[in-house]
Amino acid sequence: MNIDTYFGIGKPDEKKEITVKQALVDIVFEEKAVDNGKEKNFYTFDASLRVLRKRGYERHPRPAEAFGLICNGLEGRLQPEQQTVADNMLNGYEEWLSMALLREGNLLYCYLDPENLRWDEKEWKYVVQGGKLKHAGEEVYSIGSMRGGVPIKDMNEINPLLVEKLWSRHYAILPEEIRQKTWLYLPPENVLWPVDHSNYDGRYHIGTHFYSRASRGVRNA
Repeated sequence: MNIDTYFGIGKPDEKKEITVKQALVDIVFEEKAVDNGKEKNFYTFDASLRVLRKRGYERHPRPAEAFGLICNGLEGRLQPEQQTVADNMLNGYEEWLSMALLREGNLLYCYLDPENLRWDEKEWKYVVQGGKLKHAGEEVYSIGSMRGGVPIKDMNEINPLLVEKLWSRHYAILPEEIRQKTWLYLPPENVLWPVDHSNYDGRYHIGTHFYSRASRGVRNA
């Protein structure tokens, strides 16, 4: 599949008419991420979710939403207001995404829009309030023997569907820079972690973290 087939384009000169998939048109991104790093008080996932809702947004962007915008921005497919958001994503700090991961052996569980994860400072981990995770959908992917940090190229050889789930496209039609420079950082065994995407140390990485420096929200259009 080439990029024009993916976007349903019949002729090369029609490419400029394409912006983004409908799923991205249906949501509004916060134009600039709110940086909390100046006070050396980075956001936990739950704290970021609370403050973005106070700003009138519903949740963090899902990985495929964020990278759908980033990929289209790298290719010049966005409207100016969308391009502003994509540029801000790549020129700021790491940001939370609306997903949590759990690794059990050779399986990776992906939970969209986790609601009740809370950072426990004493235990130094995220815990689920109420005993059962609230989320918008669970998907399970085989990851073979992959552990720790995994280059996107290697991940694609094990499970290309996971690459598309996280980075919004088939590996072959991702921008070259993403194919060459991107890693997925898997969580430890049997530990549920929220995910973010990096900027300064690797602009397109997805990983599991304790804190992130910036908070960005999305809401339905």
